Amino acid sequence: MHRVVLVRPIYSSNVGLVCRVMKNFGFAELCIVGSKKKSKTAYMYAKHSEEVLRNAKTAGTLKEAVRGCDVVIGTTGVLRRFHRKLKTCVPLPQLKDHVHGKAAIVFGSEGVGLTESEVNACDVLVHVPANPEHPVLNLSHAVALVLYALSQIPFTPVHGHASRALRQRVQESWQHVVSHIKSVKDQEKVGAAFRNVLERAHVSDDEARALLTALSRLEKKAGRKKHAA
Repeated sequence: MHRVVLVRPIYSSNVGLVCRVMKNFGFAELCIVGSKKKSKTAYMYAKHSEEVLRNAKTAGTLKEAVRGCDVVIGTTGVLRRFHRKLKTCVPLPQLKDHVHGKAAIVFGSEGVGLTESEVNACDVLVHVPANPEHPVLNLSHAVALVLYALSQIPFTPVHGHASRALRQRVQESWQHVVSHIKSVKDQEKVGAAFRNVLERAHVSDDEARALLTALSRLEKKAGRKKHAA
């Protein structure tokens, strides 16, 4: 089943409420990054869902928290932060098009949300369409809406789809090739575009390995040219 990841939650009450909505929609796997909020207050707000909080894992980094998941979906309430970064950000009704295998749904802290580096570590972002004058939801409310939408998507294990680790190797290899092309000025933007295309394509394991083989050879060729220069 899918995993809920809370990054640096500020209020223990929200952690408890998240546990309640997780149980409401049949989710049990919770990981908390950078904060230990298993306090008496959290247990009080997790009434009738204490086992979710008790079994919650803690992690030092987001990378550690999403290990073993096939896709990492970040959440945001502030779209303008990412519109220039070619980051795929879809409205909640389109979430179904981006869930394959085991998903980690990542929620940032109540104060600042996810940092830029944490956003970049996600495969796709999702937002809840809300009043533009007041678009940011309370953490537990956002979790409830996203988990309801997720609960309506049949869970299907990945068969033949490239693992997230393999997809990341392809992305890194592409970025290394691009780094040798001096005429490409905005290499970060090109890397983001490639990642978006790769994620939308839902590449198979064989396709990803074929891409990796070709890119690895290009890397070596580009490296030799750079060394010779």
